[in-house]
Amino acid sequence: MGSWEPFSISTSEAPAPGVDRGWALGEWPRSVVRWLFGWAEDERELPLTAGGSARFQNICISREAGAGGGAIARIVGRRLGWKVFDHELLEAIAHRMQTTVDEVRTYDELAPSVIQDWLLPLREEHYAPQEAYLDHLAKLLEAIGRAGQSVLVGRGAGFLLPRESTLSVRVVAPLKARAARLGERMGVSARTARRAAKDLDARRLAFDRTMHRVNGADPHNYDLVLDSYSLGLEIAAEVLVRAVEAGRPPSSALGSTWTVPPISPPSPPRPAPEAGPKPGPDALDRPA
Repeated sequence: MGSWEPFSISTSEAPAPGVDRGWALGEWPRSVVRWLFGWAEDERELPLTAGGSARFQNICISREAGAGGGAIARIVGRRLGWKVFDHELLEAIAHRMQTTVDEVRTYDELAPSVIQDWLLPLREEHYAPQEAYLDHLAKLLEAIGRAGQSVLVGRGAGFLLPRESTLSVRVVAPLKARAARLGERMGVSARTARRAAKDLDARRLAFDRTMHRVNGADPHNYDLVLDSYSLGLEIAAEVLVRAVEAGRPPSSALGSTWTVPPISPPSPPRPAPEAGPKPGPDALDRPA
Protein backbone atom coordinates (compact mmCIF):
# COMPACT_ATOMS: atom_id res chain seq x y z
CA MET A 1 0.00 0.00 0.00
CA GLY A 2 1.06 3.58 -0.52
CA SER A 3 2.20 5.95 2.16
CA TRP A 4 -0.38 8.20 3.76
CA GLU A 5 -0.05 11.31 5.85
CA PRO A 6 -1.19 10.87 9.47
CA PHE A 7 -4.47 12.28 10.62
CA SER A 8 -6.23 12.38 13.97
CA ILE A 9 -9.42 10.56 14.87
CA SER A 10 -11.72 12.21 17.39
CA THR A 11 -12.81 10.16 20.40
CA SER A 12 -16.46 10.78 19.53
CA GLU A 13 -16.09 8.75 16.36
CA ALA A 14 -13.80 5.86 17.17
CA PRO A 15 -12.94 3.44 14.38
CA ALA A 16 -14.49 0.04 14.14
CA PRO A 17 -12.90 -2.79 16.14
CA GLY A 18 -9.79 -4.17 14.50
CA VAL A 19 -9.02 -1.00 12.53
CA ASP A 20 -5.47 0.26 12.84
CA ARG A 21 -5.48 3.84 14.12
CA GLY A 22 -2.08 4.43 12.54
CA TRP A 23 -3.34 3.79 9.01
CA ALA A 24 -3.99 7.26 7.63
CA LEU A 25 -5.87 8.87 4.80
CA GLY A 26 -4.42 12.36 4.72
CA GLU A 27 -6.94 14.93 3.54
CA TRP A 28 -9.54 12.59 2.07
CA PRO A 29 -13.15 13.82 2.25
CA ARG A 30 -15.00 12.98 5.44
CA SER A 31 -17.51 10.70 3.74
CA VAL A 32 -14.70 8.59 2.26
CA VAL A 33 -13.04 8.27 5.66
CA ARG A 34 -16.33 7.19 7.19
CA TRP A 35 -16.80 4.58 4.46
CA LEU A 36 -13.31 3.18 4.82
CA PHE A 37 -13.48 2.70 8.57
CA GLY A 38 -17.06 1.50 8.54
CA TRP A 39 -18.34 4.17 10.90
CA ALA A 40 -21.68 4.42 9.11
CA GLU A 41 -23.43 2.26 6.56
CA ASP A 42 -25.82 4.96 5.38
CA GLU A 43 -24.03 8.06 4.05
CA ARG A 44 -27.00 9.60 2.30
CA GLU A 45 -27.41 12.32 4.92
CA LEU A 46 -23.88 13.65 4.40
CA PRO A 47 -23.94 16.95 2.50
CA LEU A 48 -21.65 17.77 -0.37
CA THR A 49 -18.47 19.51 0.66
CA ALA A 50 -18.27 21.27 -2.66
CA GLY A 51 -20.46 24.23 -3.48
CA GLY A 52 -23.78 23.06 -4.82
CA SER A 53 -23.97 25.89 -7.34
CA ALA A 54 -21.01 24.74 -9.43
CA ARG A 55 -21.84 22.97 -12.68
CA PHE A 56 -19.29 20.17 -12.24
CA GLN A 57 -18.69 18.58 -8.83
CA ASN A 58 -16.42 15.80 -10.10
CA ILE A 59 -14.43 14.78 -13.18
CA CYS A 60 -14.53 11.17 -14.37
CA ILE A 61 -11.91 10.13 -16.91
CA SER A 62 -12.37 7.04 -19.04
CA ARG A 63 -9.23 6.19 -20.97
CA GLU A 64 -7.75 3.93 -23.56
CA ALA A 65 -4.74 1.95 -22.33
CA GLY A 66 -1.61 4.04 -22.65
CA ALA A 67 -3.46 7.24 -23.59
CA GLY A 68 -2.25 9.05 -20.47
CA GLY A 69 -5.60 9.42 -18.70
CA GLY A 70 -4.00 8.99 -15.29
CA ALA A 71 -1.30 11.56 -16.02
CA ILE A 72 -3.92 14.06 -17.21
CA ALA A 73 -5.92 13.45 -14.03
CA ARG A 74 -2.86 14.29 -11.90
CA ILE A 75 -2.30 17.55 -13.76
CA VAL A 76 -5.96 18.53 -13.46
CA GLY A 77 -6.05 17.65 -9.77
CA ARG A 78 -2.97 19.75 -9.10
CA ARG A 79 -4.36 22.71 -11.04
CA LEU A 80 -7.79 22.64 -9.39
CA GLY A 81 -6.64 21.53 -5.95
CA TRP A 82 -8.89 18.45 -6.21
CA LYS A 83 -8.24 14.92 -5.00
CA VAL A 84 -7.26 12.33 -7.63
CA PHE A 85 -8.46 8.75 -7.30
CA ASP A 86 -6.76 6.19 -9.51
CA HIS A 87 -4.57 3.59 -7.80
CA GLU A 88 -5.74 5.14 -4.53
CA LEU A 89 -9.03 3.32 -5.09
CA LEU A 90 -7.26 -0.03 -5.07
CA GLU A 91 -5.37 0.85 -1.89
CA ALA A 92 -8.55 1.84 -0.10
CA ILE A 93 -10.41 -1.30 -1.21
CA ALA A 94 -7.46 -3.51 -0.25
CA HIS A 95 -7.52 -1.99 3.23
CA ARG A 96 -11.25 -2.54 3.54
CA MET A 97 -10.96 -6.14 2.31
CA GLN A 98 -7.91 -6.71 4.54
CA THR A 99 -5.84 -7.96 1.63
CA THR A 100 -2.98 -6.77 -0.56
CA VAL A 101 -3.15 -4.25 -3.39
CA ASP A 102 -1.71 -6.81 -5.79
CA GLU A 103 -4.60 -9.17 -5.11
CA VAL A 104 -7.16 -6.42 -5.58
CA ARG A 105 -5.45 -5.43 -8.83
CA THR A 106 -6.29 -8.86 -10.30
CA TYR A 107 -9.99 -7.96 -10.02
CA ASP A 108 -9.61 -4.33 -11.08
CA GLU A 109 -11.95 -3.45 -13.96
CA LEU A 110 -12.56 -7.14 -14.59
CA ALA A 111 -16.10 -7.99 -15.60
CA PRO A 112 -17.72 -10.82 -13.61
CA SER A 113 -18.55 -13.95 -15.54
CA VAL A 114 -22.02 -15.35 -16.08
CA ILE A 115 -21.36 -18.02 -13.46
CA GLN A 116 -20.49 -15.36 -10.89
CA ASP A 117 -23.55 -13.32 -11.82
CA TRP A 118 -26.04 -16.15 -11.42
CA LEU A 119 -24.60 -18.86 -9.16
CA LEU A 120 -22.33 -17.27 -6.60
CA PRO A 121 -24.94 -14.91 -5.10
CA LEU A 122 -27.09 -17.98 -4.41
CA ARG A 123 -24.37 -19.54 -2.24
CA GLU A 124 -23.00 -16.98 0.17
CA GLU A 125 -20.31 -19.33 1.44
CA HIS A 126 -18.67 -19.06 -1.99
CA TYR A 127 -18.94 -15.30 -2.22
CA ALA A 128 -16.00 -14.51 -4.48
CA PRO A 129 -13.37 -11.85 -3.68
CA GLN A 130 -14.19 -10.22 -7.00
CA GLU A 131 -17.77 -9.74 -5.87
CA ALA A 132 -16.50 -8.11 -2.69
CA TYR A 133 -14.26 -5.85 -4.78
CA LEU A 134 -17.20 -4.73 -6.92
CA ASP A 135 -19.35 -4.06 -3.87
CA HIS A 136 -16.65 -2.00 -2.15
CA LEU A 137 -15.86 -0.15 -5.39
CA ALA A 138 -19.46 0.96 -5.90
CA LYS A 139 -19.77 2.20 -2.31
CA LEU A 140 -16.43 4.00 -2.44
CA LEU A 141 -17.22 5.74 -5.73
CA GLU A 142 -20.57 6.83 -4.35
CA ALA A 143 -18.93 8.29 -1.24
CA ILE A 144 -16.31 10.13 -3.28
CA GLY A 145 -19.00 11.47 -5.61
CA ARG A 146 -20.97 12.91 -2.71
CA ALA A 147 -17.85 14.55 -1.30
CA GLY A 148 -17.17 16.30 -4.60
CA GLN A 149 -14.08 18.07 -5.93
CA SER A 150 -12.51 14.82 -7.09
CA VAL A 151 -10.96 13.46 -10.28
CA LEU A 152 -11.73 9.77 -10.75
CA VAL A 153 -9.91 7.60 -13.28
CA GLY A 154 -11.65 4.62 -14.89
CA ARG A 155 -13.61 1.94 -12.99
CA GLY A 156 -16.85 3.06 -14.66
CA ALA A 157 -17.14 6.04 -12.30
CA GLY A 158 -18.61 8.25 -15.01
CA PHE A 159 -21.51 5.83 -15.46
CA LEU A 160 -22.22 5.63 -11.73
CA LEU A 161 -22.09 9.26 -10.59
CA PRO A 162 -24.85 11.73 -11.52
CA ARG A 163 -24.34 12.87 -15.09
CA GLU A 164 -25.72 16.37 -14.49
CA SER A 165 -22.98 17.23 -11.98
CA THR A 166 -20.11 15.20 -13.45
CA LEU A 167 -17.74 16.17 -16.24
CA SER A 168 -17.40 12.87 -18.07
CA VAL A 169 -14.34 12.61 -20.32
CA ARG A 170 -12.85 9.99 -22.66
CA VAL A 171 -9.10 10.17 -23.35
CA VAL A 172 -7.96 8.44 -26.54
CA ALA A 173 -4.81 8.21 -28.68
CA PRO A 174 -3.59 6.24 -31.72
CA LEU A 175 -2.67 2.65 -30.92
CA LYS A 176 0.93 3.13 -32.06
CA ALA A 177 1.45 6.02 -29.66
CA ARG A 178 -0.26 4.17 -26.81
CA ALA A 179 1.86 1.07 -27.39
CA ALA A 180 5.01 3.18 -27.31
CA ARG A 181 3.98 4.71 -23.98
CA LEU A 182 3.08 1.33 -22.48
CA GLY A 183 6.25 -0.29 -23.79
CA GLU A 184 8.39 2.37 -22.15
CA ARG A 185 6.51 2.10 -18.88
CA MET A 186 6.42 -1.72 -18.79
CA GLY A 187 9.87 -2.27 -20.27
CA VAL A 188 8.62 -4.55 -23.06
CA SER A 189 8.81 -4.55 -26.84
CA ALA A 190 6.46 -2.48 -28.98
CA ARG A 191 4.75 -5.66 -30.21
CA THR A 192 4.09 -6.90 -26.67
CA ALA A 193 2.90 -3.46 -25.58
CA ARG A 194 0.54 -3.28 -28.55
CA ARG A 195 -1.03 -6.59 -27.58
CA ALA A 196 -1.22 -5.52 -23.93
CA ALA A 197 -2.99 -2.29 -24.92
CA LYS A 198 -5.60 -4.21 -26.92
CA ASP A 199 -6.17 -6.71 -24.13
CA LEU A 200 -6.52 -3.99 -21.50
CA ASP A 201 -8.92 -2.01 -23.70
CA ALA A 202 -11.07 -5.12 -24.19
CA ARG A 203 -11.05 -5.80 -20.44
CA ARG A 204 -12.17 -2.27 -19.58
CA LEU A 205 -14.87 -2.19 -22.26
CA ALA A 206 -16.21 -5.54 -21.06
CA PHE A 207 -16.31 -4.15 -17.50
CA ASP A 208 -18.36 -1.12 -18.56
CA ARG A 209 -20.66 -3.26 -20.70
CA THR A 210 -21.28 -5.83 -17.97
CA MET A 211 -21.57 -3.51 -14.98
CA HIS A 212 -23.28 -0.49 -16.56
CA ARG A 213 -24.74 -1.81 -19.82
CA VAL A 214 -22.97 0.85 -21.87
CA ASN A 215 -20.39 0.94 -24.64
CA GLY A 216 -17.37 2.62 -23.08
CA ALA A 217 -15.96 3.50 -26.52
CA ASP A 218 -19.09 5.36 -27.66
CA PRO A 219 -18.30 9.11 -27.70
CA HIS A 220 -21.97 9.91 -27.04
CA ASN A 221 -21.51 8.68 -23.47
CA TYR A 222 -19.13 11.54 -22.65
CA ASP A 223 -19.10 15.32 -22.47
CA LEU A 224 -15.63 15.50 -24.02
CA VAL A 225 -13.40 13.17 -26.04
CA LEU A 226 -9.75 14.27 -26.07
CA ASP A 227 -6.91 12.94 -28.20
CA SER A 228 -3.91 13.12 -25.90
CA TYR A 229 -1.50 12.41 -28.75
CA SER A 230 -2.51 15.38 -30.91
CA LEU A 231 -3.23 17.75 -28.01
CA GLY A 232 -0.54 16.69 -25.58
CA LEU A 233 -1.12 16.02 -21.89
CA GLU A 234 -0.83 19.65 -20.78
CA ILE A 235 -3.34 21.03 -23.29
CA ALA A 236 -5.76 18.18 -22.65
CA ALA A 237 -5.59 18.91 -18.93
CA GLU A 238 -6.04 22.63 -19.59
CA VAL A 239 -9.27 21.91 -21.48
CA LEU A 240 -10.69 20.11 -18.45
CA VAL A 241 -9.59 22.83 -16.04
CA ARG A 242 -11.19 25.51 -18.20
CA ALA A 243 -14.42 23.50 -18.45
CA VAL A 244 -14.67 23.26 -14.65
CA GLU A 245 -13.87 26.94 -14.20
CA ALA A 246 -16.43 27.93 -16.84
CA GLY A 247 -19.07 25.99 -14.92
CA ARG A 248 -18.50 27.89 -11.72
CA PRO A 249 -20.90 30.70 -10.78
CA PRO A 250 -19.85 34.26 -11.65
CA SER A 251 -18.24 36.42 -8.99
CA SER A 252 -21.47 38.38 -8.52
CA ALA A 253 -23.15 35.17 -7.35
CA LEU A 254 -20.47 34.54 -4.75
CA GLY A 255 -21.27 37.54 -2.58
CA SER A 256 -19.65 40.44 -4.36
CA THR A 257 -21.32 43.82 -3.82
CA TRP A 258 -20.74 45.31 -7.23
CA THR A 259 -23.71 47.39 -8.37
CA VAL A 260 -24.51 49.32 -11.49
CA PRO A 261 -23.66 52.99 -10.91
CA PRO A 262 -26.67 55.33 -11.07
CA ILE A 263 -27.17 57.29 -14.22
CA SER A 264 -26.77 60.97 -13.43
CA PRO A 265 -29.17 63.43 -15.10
CA PRO A 266 -27.79 65.43 -17.99
CA SER A 267 -26.14 68.70 -17.02
CA PRO A 268 -28.09 71.86 -17.88
CA PRO A 269 -26.69 73.85 -20.80
CA ARG A 270 -24.18 76.46 -19.80
CA PRO A 271 -25.35 80.06 -20.43
CA ALA A 272 -23.73 81.80 -23.33
CA PRO A 273 -21.26 84.56 -22.29
CA GLU A 274 -22.65 88.08 -22.44
CA ALA A 275 -21.55 89.99 -25.48
CA GLY A 276 -19.29 92.95 -24.60
CA PRO A 277 -18.80 96.18 -26.59
CA LYS A 278 -17.29 95.58 -29.93
CA PRO A 279 -13.74 96.99 -30.25
CA GLY A 280 -13.29 100.00 -32.41
CA PRO A 281 -11.28 100.00 -35.56
CA ASP A 282 -8.29 101.57 -33.82
CA ALA A 283 -8.19 98.79 -31.14
CA LEU A 284 -6.85 96.34 -33.68
CA ASP A 285 -3.75 98.51 -34.17
CA ARG A 286 -2.82 98.71 -30.45
CA PRO A 287 0.15 96.57 -29.30
CA ALA A 288 -0.78 93.70 -26.99
